[in-house]
Amino acid sequence: MLAWRPNLFIKMVAILLSLIAATLLFYGLSYQKDVGVITNQIKTTDLNHLEFLTQQMDNNINQLAGSMYALQRDPTIRDYEQITQLGHLIDPTQTVMTVLEKLSLQTSSSAWENRIVLYKPHSGETLGSNSSLSFDSSLLNKPLPAGWRYIPEGEGIAEAGFRLLLSDPIEGRYHPREAEMLMSMYFPISNIERMFDAYQSQNTGNTFLFHPTLGVILSRNTDREMAQRIIETQTPSTGQGTSDIFNLKEGSFLVSSVPSTTINWQVVHFSPLKKILQPIRSSRYSFLTGSAILLVLSLLFALQLYRQVQRPVSLLQRSLNRMKEGRWSTRIHTKTNPEFTMLNEEFNEMAEQIQALIEQVYMEQLRAKDAHLKQLQSQINPHFLYNCLFFIKSKAVVGDTDSVEAMALNLGEYYRYITKVDHSLTTLQDELKLLENYLEIQNLRKQRIYYEMDIADDLHGLQIPRLLIQPLVENSIIHGIEKKIGQGSIRITASQTQQAVTVTVEDNGAGMTNEAIVSLNARISESTREDGGCGLWNIQQRLQHHYGDSSGLLIAPSPEGGLKITLRMEKKEAHHAPNSAG
Repeated sequence: MLAWRPNLFIKMVAILLSLIAATLLFYGLSYQKDVGVITNQIKTTDLNHLEFLTQQMDNNINQLAGSMYALQRDPTIRDYEQITQLGHLIDPTQTVMTVLEKLSLQTSSSAWENRIVLYKPHSGETLGSNSSLSFDSSLLNKPLPAGWRYIPEGEGIAEAGFRLLLSDPIEGRYHPREAEMLMSMYFPISNIERMFDAYQSQNTGNTFLFHPTLGVILSRNTDREMAQRIIETQTPSTGQGTSDIFNLKEGSFLVSSVPSTTINWQVVHFSPLKKILQPIRSSRYSFLTGSAILLVLSLLFALQLYRQVQRPVSLLQRSLNRMKEGRWSTRIHTKTNPEFTMLNEEFNEMAEQIQALIEQVYMEQLRAKDAHLKQLQSQINPHFLYNCLFFIKSKAVVGDTDSVEAMALNLGEYYRYITKVDHSLTTLQDELKLLENYLEIQNLRKQRIYYEMDIADDLHGLQIPRLLIQPLVENSIIHGIEKKIGQGSIRITASQTQQAVTVTVEDNGAGMTNEAIVSLNARISESTREDGGCGLWNIQQRLQHHYGDSSGLLIAPSPEGGLKITLRMEKKEAHHAPNSAG
């Protein structure tokens, strides 16, 4: 008794229910865990977002600094720096104009608002990206600070910001008055405020900059009083980002802090923890509601799956089993969904083609066996055998033992070959040996047949069906040479190309008229013959069955006066034939 196995429908429904059950189970277990696990995940996410914001800010500042270093190495800037020494080689006015254009272009091409000033301590000459810019000469009295320095509002500028000072040569950093040229870049804090505003619009809470000694830089929407309370909870920076939860009288707050590597300030973000966790708590009820809806939809899906998939699959499976049992007339006429309807139509078409192919192959096999049987029957010709035996008797009476011996040997070899039915294939060499036996027998009886064989050595091992050439030679003798007075000749040749191998039997017999040749070619090309077919028709059928429809016989007049019959065999995969010797 066969063991029960679940079908596709049961498997899919089981998987679906298992997924729903597993989802409910894992959600129930996860919800019972400590909220602190979720809080740690939120802390990590908030810190990652803040680190990304800080990295963006540092990248913008580094781009500004990079543009300053690029200007410092710019050939035109270098020419302007040495304009006094190179005045006889360059156009000073054009150089100054080019420098101003580059400063203006550099300023306008940046995403952040910035200002650039070039100052020559020796001459007091100043160039800026804006004509209203000037250089703070008080900076010449002390070493230039390294990196960006915060400039509060009121120190020669209308808005607080950050400034970067460079000197050329570098030694001028310690003695600014000895430098050939000083470069100053300044950007206002409004750039950072806009970035914080954009960040707050996408995230809960407030963001600001904090420095232990310089104070805070708030965005436009940040609560200053709340920011001050948060600052009191901050610990000295350790060079790494931190994220912690602080309990204040206003509630619990998630505070994340990341140091900036470019300006040495801390980027701080704080948000109410209750507001962050509220979606997580409220999602429980949404999940339970969604689970109930999902269960109902799953039942509907299972019902639809059974009707639209399982039933058509079962019907198709039963039809395939009937095909396996040999019931080739099986067809599916049930109409289902468009996909399976098309599949059923394809199955019906496939079944029809298989049925037709099986019937065709069966008929071809019957036809081939019938042709082969008729060919064997035609070779065992009693009249031919009687003539040979009477020849042996007559020669024995007169004492011609040599002729008797030759006839007996050739006749024995001939009938041993044609009555061998264990294999259907042989080699061209063995077939030629049969022709020699047959022609020697005919020569002993008629004494007027000359034959010639021109076969290349590389074709002797060619695998061909047995008794394929001998009927052609027999036709040449019976219907050609015997109907003509005088010496008869038969020439057998073979050649090959990349596509086919051809064997030609040519005689100088009585021949045929062109109309008779055309009629004979038409008869041997018929697919069926009510009379069972002639010998040439049998050969044609065997050739096409073994080598394909493009193979066959071609009958044409011979220049010698008789017929020229060409046997064409299309090349195919080599077959293995037994050694027919012995």
